[in-house]
Amino acid sequence: MAAAAIGLMLFARGCSERKDSASATKAETADRAATSDGSQPTEFSLSANDDEGYDLPEREEFRQKRKLAQDRNVFIVGVDHFGVDTDHTRVSVIGFDGRVKVETADTDAAEILIVRSARKREDLERQKVEIRSNYNDENLLIHVGSSRPPDSGHSVKRRALKEWGIHSGGDGSLDALPEIRRRVILKLPRNAGLEIRETAGDVEIGGVGGHLRISDVTGNIRVTSAAGPIVSHSINGGIDITFAPLKTYSVRIGGDINGDVDLRFEGEVNADLTAWDNVGAIKPDFPNVEIRASELGELARPEYKARIGNGGSLVELHNINGNVTLSKAGNREASVSKAAAKSD
Repeated sequence: MAAAAIGLMLFARGCSERKDSASATKAETADRAATSDGSQPTEFSLSANDDEGYDLPEREEFRQKRKLAQDRNVFIVGVDHFGVDTDHTRVSVIGFDGRVKVETADTDAAEILIVRSARKREDLERQKVEIRSNYNDENLLIHVGSSRPPDSGHSVKRRALKEWGIHSGGDGSLDALPEIRRRVILKLPRNAGLEIRETAGDVEIGGVGGHLRISDVTGNIRVTSAAGPIVSHSINGGIDITFAPLKTYSVRIGGDINGDVDLRFEGEVNADLTAWDNVGAIKPDFPNVEIRASELGELARPEYKARIGNGGSLVELHNINGNVTLSKAGNREASVSKAAAKSD
């Protein structure tokens, strides 16, 4: 596994902006290789509609499109320096203070939409979005908000306080900060590896088939269809993942998960489950499960093992402060529909 350390100084700025109205600013650029004939403007398909009423009155939209290949990566960051595993991931969202939504499609390009909103236009002006490429236009970096490195606790709120110059002796409260809300929406190739790290906000991901790494997130995680290896740790929120039919890849969830974990599986399920150091119940809701709970000695950690079906795929769960449920996807949908019918 090769990790690459990335710095903003490696990129030359390449940003274009235009003002569309008194309350909205848009920046739209695209990689020529992603266009139909190399010369026509690229079509952007992602909608900026605010269906949940999340945005504030003054808004900015930033759009980018970049063709992905083995040697091309996309970074959406709020920090200057960071390390990434470019052998397994093509797209990284790191240090982003806001919501993250990802959808996938049969495409070879990454489409990015960033929406920032505030109550006053001048609040948006105090923090810039910079869109940069390296010298040969292979990698794309979008820098949003603070350029300060994360502190040892990966605290987005604490970084924000430093950015706006609030120190001891001042107000010291988040209410003193101009409120800026951010959200990023991505459309990616189905098998593009994705990393989301050190973010503050809910994360929603559609069908993803490549490596998926999610860590140091304050918010709930929801993945509607996962068909590749998953690693997730340090999540302050619940985790809800539906898996496509399992193959021989691994699922590793654990390390300071503060919330319930709900894992649902489509198709035939053959997996080996190992769990340890969890607070809460572990509930594998399958008809063919062999369970073995064991104590590994007076000073050793308690361990829970189960074989689902014929075994095969590795599922590891540890250090979870909440209940863990594993079930067939169809069973969960049926129970939800039944409960809704009763309530009517």
